[in-house]
Amino acid sequence: MTSPEFTLPLLPVPEDIHGVLSIDAPKAPLVPLVFDSPHSGLDLPADFHPAVDADAVRVSADTHVDELFSAAPDYGAPLLRALFPRSFLDVNRSLSDMDVSMVDGDWPYPTRSSNTAKRGMGLIWRKAWDDTAMYDRPLTIAQARDRILTYWLPYHSALRRLLDASYGQFRTVYHVNCHSMTNIGHTMSSDGKGASRPDICIGDLYGRSAGNEFTALLCEILRGEGFVVEMNKPFRGAELTEAYANPAIGRHSVQFEINRRMYMDETTREKTADFPAFKAAMTRLSEKLAAYAKDKAS
Repeated sequence: MTSPEFTLPLLPVPEDIHGVLSIDAPKAPLVPLVFDSPHSGLDLPADFHPAVDADAVRVSADTHVDELFSAAPDYGAPLLRALFPRSFLDVNRSLSDMDVSMVDGDWPYPTRSSNTAKRGMGLIWRKAWDDTAMYDRPLTIAQARDRILTYWLPYHSALRRLLDASYGQFRTVYHVNCHSMTNIGHTMSSDGKGASRPDICIGDLYGRSAGNEFTALLCEILRGEGFVVEMNKPFRGAELTEAYANPAIGRHSVQFEINRRMYMDETTREKTADFPAFKAAMTRLSEKLAAYAKDKAS
């Protein structure tokens, strides 16, 4: 965005902003590795007034994903978490992905043709899930702008601060942007309703956001754990993968998508009996990635 109101702040961000984000700081010496979970938030903001119930809001959340990677700080990697629902405000969207049909009046900031917004999954979601409308009335421009200033900007500032701190110290940084995906494609997804999905998808924007060595290591570790892994299918990465990556200068970022059937019941969102074993595999992954990042920085 070109408006001064939306200039990305680079001021220090607290490790916890109530209702917005939290940062689990490294418990071991820092390595150039950062994890973030932008869609695992379940707290409904007080100024959020959807036309659907809380369960419908949370159906799109990456429930438990932050917990799957909670051991990352033990190996020197910070973990950033969003605390609010992705459908309230999606930090993995560009500010130009605003669905202007949702606001009352002329949206005064730049937008672009956005396929995610057209499917109802833009910066602020138009749909709760499938064809169910999230709201029964338009938002005001002030309401939408306040969400950006209160949630999007602090999250992006926090992530950029973490990445820049590692890069400034080590001249390289590896970013794992953690997500979950439904077992089967649905009406709002880019791969379409009924599409089958792998255990894990690694998105690197077809090589634009991360180097081949890093993505090859990820695939090797995960396949060694027995998982079916695909690259960029069905997800290639989005705003958080793209915004701060530049593999040519040592800034690597991947979108890490986990099939929900690996660890949770998609209907109840409760953990299944497979959760402990899967979390243990993600802990081993975190340890190996931390060792790799430390080696590359030495």
